[in-house]
Amino acid sequence: MKSIVNIGKLLVSIACVGALTTSCNSDFLDRPPLGTLDEVTYLSTKDAGYKLLVNCYQPLQDSWNYQDMKFVLGDQLSDDCSKGGSDAGDRVRITEIARGTPMATNQVLSDLWTHRYQTAISACNVFLSLITPESELIDDAGGLVSTETKQRWIAEAQFMRAFYYYDLATIFQNIPLIDKPMEVVDKSTITKSSKEEVMNFILKDLNTAIAEPNLPNAKSLPTSEIGRITKEAAMAFRARVLMFYGNYGEALKDLKAVVESGSYELVDDYEKLFNNATEGYMSKESVFITLRSYIPSYTSGSVCPQMNVGRGIAGGWGGECPTKDLVDEYEVGDPRLVHTVLSSGDIFVKNDGSEEVHDYSGYDNFPQQHSRKQYPDFSRRPLNDLLNTDWTHYHIRYADVLLMYAECLIETGGDKQLAADLINQVRYRAFVTTSLTDSYAKYRKFNLKESDRVTEDTFNAKYKVKASDDLRAAVRHERRIELAGEGLRFYDLIRWGTFVSTMQKFGKTDEGKYSGAGTLVTDKTYPYPIPQSEIDYVGGALTQNDNY
Repeated sequence: MKSIVNIGKLLVSIACVGALTTSCNSDFLDRPPLGTLDEVTYLSTKDAGYKLLVNCYQPLQDSWNYQDMKFVLGDQLSDDCSKGGSDAGDRVRITEIARGTPMATNQVLSDLWTHRYQTAISACNVFLSLITPESELIDDAGGLVSTETKQRWIAEAQFMRAFYYYDLATIFQNIPLIDKPMEVVDKSTITKSSKEEVMNFILKDLNTAIAEPNLPNAKSLPTSEIGRITKEAAMAFRARVLMFYGNYGEALKDLKAVVESGSYELVDDYEKLFNNATEGYMSKESVFITLRSYIPSYTSGSVCPQMNVGRGIAGGWGGECPTKDLVDEYEVGDPRLVHTVLSSGDIFVKNDGSEEVHDYSGYDNFPQQHSRKQYPDFSRRPLNDLLNTDWTHYHIRYADVLLMYAECLIETGGDKQLAADLINQVRYRAFVTTSLTDSYAKYRKFNLKESDRVTEDTFNAKYKVKASDDLRAAVRHERRIELAGEGLRFYDLIRWGTFVSTMQKFGKTDEGKYSGAGTLVTDKTYPYPIPQSEIDYVGGALTQNDNY
């Protein structure tokens, strides 16, 4: 194999050069690190190729720049959640974006850009530049890694590159497309690609990955590999991309195939999704999630519970505050509200028997509510430590797939009864088989009474969606309620073309005026500005979006 860079430079390219950001010191780059191996030697060592693949997944574990940012962008730029925090000035950069007029120097946008290019896409490009089906790699037993295994790895890296590019495309729209390590790219040639070019690039990676025969299907994936990409996960994500770009017809094909594969099913109780690793995150409803480690199993640690649990006795920093506007969207008797939104005054019993009475007053929390989906019960955190729990989040779960499938049928004029049936699968679980109360709490404001329980007859008479109903309104309502607090609301609003009108309306409410969210949103707000530091770095070859 031809030697391109030594392993010291390879690791530098993953850590600091593989992006549009201020470069590392050139003297450091030119000085061979002590004790390193050249590329040929490194890639022939035990499991070297797999370790490079792990680097493609690893950016998902970044607590701030990936995990918390998922909720900042997906929830807190919308009408579903406000940023919270100690006071109005805490993380004010989020407020600037939510208000509708962020500067090109906004740190949140800059962090997104830098993380996706420098850490995430860079790792994928390094892998894809070094690992081919012909690469000779040593496996655990001392033999050669099979061609089939390498082809699977390549498909995974292609998927992950598309996954990260989608994050950038949904915020900035017109972005540079880089498919090789940055050290071989002339930065003066880095320019924006059109919306169509970006879409085609993302879809090309996904199409190639999905067409790879060695990418496993969900049914054959061992438990030890949960979190790695399957063919069905890739198809579900491709459908999400196609829908974002308005191609509902092609997305429909993918979603139909995922549903008909029989690989997934809904968990019977919505509460389990966010409180039980085995019956939730690792259940048959899970299509693609972030695990704490990809070598090889489920471990712990994320900043999200610490950041997004209430301040004071609850021990958090007070972020991710569901709005009253979101709560008002729930139908009377919908138990999903119990398992989505915490309220000031709710009570949990700690491991030592004392009570934790939540008090959301005295900080930046106008609705005085927090996300139940990011609150791990005491049995799941050592010494009540919010930074070390088994909490994680979903990128895609089966309920999302069912609702996307229904939406595609509706938008393409397809079978209305099938669309209604798909929506009703999600609603039946919510109203009929989900716990009416929070099993982990002593008191919850939104708990329902046993007398509120919905029977199958009541569901059919009162809650079941009919083919003759306004199905577009039904599926949009269901997506907001079912997926609330899971980082998807902003992207739905953009896809539906309702972001501006929704946020302008929200900005006129009391909580909109309080948080500033939506108060200055116009048709010039989106796409958001490319970070000025990146424009400066490439010497002006990269130009600002026209609306900024």
